[in-house]
Amino acid sequence: MRTIPRAFTLIEMMIVIAVGTAMLLILGVLIFNFNKTAIYQQTLSQSSGSASALMREIKSLTLPATFVLQTHTFSSATHTSSSTALVLEIPSINSSGTVIANTYDYAAFYVVGTKAYRLLEPDALSARASGTKLLSSTISALTFTYNNASFPAISAITADVQTQASTTQEILTDRRTEQIRLRNH
Repeated sequence: MRTIPRAFTLIEMMIVIAVGTAMLLILGVLIFNFNKTAIYQQTLSQSSGSASALMREIKSLTLPATFVLQTHTFSSATHTSSSTALVLEIPSINSSGTVIANTYDYAAFYVVGTKAYRLLEPDALSARASGTKLLSSTISALTFTYNNASFPAISAITADVQTQASTTQEILTDRRTEQIRLRNH
């Protein structure tokens, strides 16, 4: 006897379509939430990484500095220390990291819009690389506080870095504050 292959009924087909549709909707929601979380994490990382990198650079040049200068004329512009800018005189070093007597490098940290820069002008004998370096593009505030009103007497600064980055739904901020003592203080 020959049997006729059984086909799907209409109800079975509707159940399969409903289950498939539900699975696609769940997958779509998962992908949407994953993308939203990934964008949030990327923006948060950008904001906090930017604040960290800027603070690290400020610290790396302030610790060996001998003086906070009121003003210094670099080859490209004159910079003045203030609550939003920092100008440092740093002993020059050779390629092995040894201080070169009576030679100095000069550094300035400043903000233009939402970008923070470091300008470094080393002595001709110094191993430090000259130039302007973009340290952050998410700055909302960069503030320097000095422990003395007289520039030659400043022995410590407090750097306050605030960054801000936005996702489509919220604004993420990061703030780092650190007191840094100058060399030999």
